[in-house]
Amino acid sequence: MPIDLSRSGKTLIITLNRPEAMNSIDPLMYDQLGEAWKELEGDDSIHVAVVTGAGEKAFCAGRDLVKSSEDMANDWSRRRADGRDHLTPEGIWKPVIAAVNGHCLAAGLALALGCDIRLASPNATFGTMAAKRGIVAGGGQTQRLARYIPFGKAMEMILFAERIDAAEAERYGLVNRVFPQAELLDTALEWAHRLTLNAPLAVRAMKRAAYEGGWEMPFSEGLRLEGKLYTEILKTEDAAEGPRAFAEKRQPDFKGR
Repeated sequence: MPIDLSRSGKTLIITLNRPEAMNSIDPLMYDQLGEAWKELEGDDSIHVAVVTGAGEKAFCAGRDLVKSSEDMANDWSRRRADGRDHLTPEGIWKPVIAAVNGHCLAAGLALALGCDIRLASPNATFGTMAAKRGIVAGGGQTQRLARYIPFGKAMEMILFAERIDAAEAERYGLVNRVFPQAELLDTALEWAHRLTLNAPLAVRAMKRAAYEGGWEMPFSEGLRLEGKLYTEILKTEDAAEGPRAFAEKRQPDFKGR
């Protein structure tokens, strides 16, 4: 199957599994990615997701251009305009970590940018590639690059459609950290486990506050959203458990309620 799903504790591992095609996204993989996001959102036992690619060469090289050119009527990128975009976990407030284990290009870059934390191996490369293909960089690439990194560098990546390496991506904050490839997935899972130790409702509320408040609202409205979420979370059992565990000098046992 082009998407392999597995579990590690409270973490869902989503592996793009077409290494023979550089994990490029064909219609079936695109649809299965949408199903993976539904599982992440709907399963209360899952708190975090890690996305990676099979093999050592590519996280995801983008849309499968060979299949798209052979069957344009079934090209998944043409379905995105109707609001059924399965590429990124839009509106899902559970944290998502990308373990970028090689080339991360075009739609693959869009997928990684749609995650909250990006870890990379030294052989990773990042690029939009769209200008070289005669199309617009979609899936949020233009919007996220313009927000995540210095604007001039974002424009360089978008307009020249040339790749940058993992070291440069880390320097500009496009990735959080770079780890040896042999350690990358284990490190991503360790980061995910650390996230699962925090109060899940609080984590989701803060992710929402950061995205909706930080990106979509004026500062004063963002503060109001933060205050609203603060008040809501304060009423949860977890909000009482955290201080109680601190006072009792033990690890908190958060229940997600």
